[in-house]
Amino acid sequence: MKNYFRLPVDKQIQFLHPTVEMAEELFQLVDSNRTYFRQFLDFVDETKTVADEEAYLKMKLKGEIEGTDRLFLIEYEGVLVGSIDLHYINKVHKRAEIGYMLAEAYTKKGIMRRAVHKVCALAFDDMGLNKLTIIADSENQPSNQVAKSCGFTFVATDRQEMCLYDELRDMNRYALLKQDK
Repeated sequence: MKNYFRLPVDKQIQFLHPTVEMAEELFQLVDSNRTYFRQFLDFVDETKTVADEEAYLKMKLKGEIEGTDRLFLIEYEGVLVGSIDLHYINKVHKRAEIGYMLAEAYTKKGIMRRAVHKVCALAFDDMGLNKLTIIADSENQPSNQVAKSCGFTFVATDRQEMCLYDELRDMNRYALLKQDK
């Protein structure tokens, strides 16, 4: 990886602050994990070119400027393996939602659990937020497990909450309050 701004998570994991120049690497990550990501992420079919990834990065960077988004790319032992973000940031109500994706080859290594813990610390300690939410497809067991293992409390199953490839899907909602971290 190039000399990007890095925020250490631990000895193996670093967050990279995204730039538009990262579009090619991020596109390759999505493209090489297309089938795996597509199971639960609807943006995969719309990400067909590096230009699509550039547009996504520009949108997230604009959201960072406006205070509604914070995206971090996840580097594991020098390899780009995923991303994690805070979105729907509401400074008035002191809350945000966490979203994440991780390359299939890097699952079951505790990477996302460690990344979520770091994002929670940033959100609570540095950004002054009070409540974080994770929304996971009820059938996405790894994502549900990440939420549970990071101390998030199951709140509810929102029935037929999202439409993924013309199928209405149930979504599990988890929350973590600053006082409970």
